[in-house]
Amino acid sequence: MDADIDYPKTGQRIPNGMLQDNYPRNMWWVAALSADITSQPISRWILETPVVLYRLENGKTAAMYDRCPHRWAPLSEGRVEGERIICPYHGMQFDPGGTCVKAPTQKMTPKTAQIPAFETREAGAFVWIWMGDKDAIDCDPPEVGYQTDPGWSFMSGYYDVAANWVLVRENVLDLTHIPFLHANTFKQNDWVTAPETYMDGDTVCYEQEFDLAPLSPLFCAGMGLPEDKPVKRKQVGRMPSLAVSFSDWNVHDPAPDEGRRSDFLMRGCHIVTPSQRGRTHYYWGAAFDVPDLDAGVIEKTRKSVIEAFDEDKHLLEIMQAQISKDPRGLDYLEVTLGADGAGIKVRQVLNKKLEAEGRSLS
Repeated sequence: MDADIDYPKTGQRIPNGMLQDNYPRNMWWVAALSADITSQPISRWILETPVVLYRLENGKTAAMYDRCPHRWAPLSEGRVEGERIICPYHGMQFDPGGTCVKAPTQKMTPKTAQIPAFETREAGAFVWIWMGDKDAIDCDPPEVGYQTDPGWSFMSGYYDVAANWVLVRENVLDLTHIPFLHANTFKQNDWVTAPETYMDGDTVCYEQEFDLAPLSPLFCAGMGLPEDKPVKRKQVGRMPSLAVSFSDWNVHDPAPDEGRRSDFLMRGCHIVTPSQRGRTHYYWGAAFDVPDLDAGVIEKTRKSVIEAFDEDKHLLEIMQAQISKDPRGLDYLEVTLGADGAGIKVRQVLNKKLEAEGRSLS
């Protein structure tokens, strides 16, 4: 380290552990979109663990460690028959609980051939996975039934982000970066004042009302509103789990055209799942309380959202790379601004979860 430079000392109130294992195990994370899980096994890294995901003949989903205990071939390269997944190397067969039920190269089934299996549940458009102690399961996945409700039009997307999941989680709860990082995409430049945040149990919440102003062009088409029409807007955010947060855009048109509705809701959904060290599965969703949106409108909206979220991905990955390469790591001043209330609460919830598992970042 250059002795001539007086580097600021760390000022983190609460560390986020972005360069270490900071993943709670005893909670529901998203493993994949439901539509992605079929009888053809797929591999997915979740919480630094290789996981094979597949669908049984009865339609249920299954997940287990993606590594045969014989010679370690990935089971995701194998096939599914009924309720069994078959290793591609020597044909060993495993039931959904991870127990070997047949070794075709010998008469005796090896009793020690047991693979860790993980609990999965489908909720909304996603398959959720519990990577920790099954006896610790004390809740269902977060409520996301609107994603498959015919009264809503739902679209989603996916990113493999080369950044720690906490960076992504804090980013989507930080509204004040929108007028700057997304000045040319969101174009919602009235977000320079941060909302007040509060806790509802373990749920991070915020609410904020805005004066008349044009709506972000990302969502005008979905609501059938002109991009230059002033509307009232109330933003309501909730993070019921470290894995998922919602951002509701409650929009009121004070002067609707004749026969047109005046109130709309767009629910943004931000899902993060830790992947390999320093990487994150990020799923986004946008749902309008308008049934059967035109395919052209959905595609226009999806394209606009991706253009904006590409900006987040680019900057977050540069941040992660620089911090990872810097020999000072996290030993550097981190200034907390008044707008960081939601991010601080994320870290508080994270530390609480880790402490319950006998770990802590403090």
